[in-house]
Amino acid sequence: MLLEVIHEDCIITQASAKDWREVGRMAGQLLVDKGIVEPGYIEAALAAVEKFGMYIVVAPGIALFHSRPEDGVKAVGLSLVTLRDGVNFGVEGKDPVRLAFALAAVDNEAHLGLLAGLSAVLQDAELVASLMEAESPGAVVDLLKTKLQGEA
Repeated sequence: MLLEVIHEDCIITQASAKDWREVGRMAGQLLVDKGIVEPGYIEAALAAVEKFGMYIVVAPGIALFHSRPEDGVKAVGLSLVTLRDGVNFGVEGKDPVRLAFALAAVDNEAHLGLLAGLSAVLQDAELVASLMEAESPGAVVDLLKTKLQGEA
């Protein structure tokens, strides 16, 4: 499912950002531009982080922005922003974040499907390191295809 929803036009590589909010807005805007979510979706995701804390930092160097389907999801989608120098999210042992995903799911089934695909990717330390260093959206897609099609 992951390969069906992540496309080159939903990836920014080697970006710079001043803080976690800017990272989230960057990742979310990719989904807005693609018509996957309404503009308020990413603001809802950021508000949830402000309310509940940095639960979005799911592993060292990796953040996953998301909100609820009713916050403006129109389709299933995933975006990725890689950060050249990383951004501190304030999570000891997991900063700096270098991979920031934004996930949009229309229901629990889609949400779990995307998470399963991402989990396979994020458990591969060599792949994660390669994604962090990828210089283009095409390189990211190629890395994911190699990993995920090899498991099919």
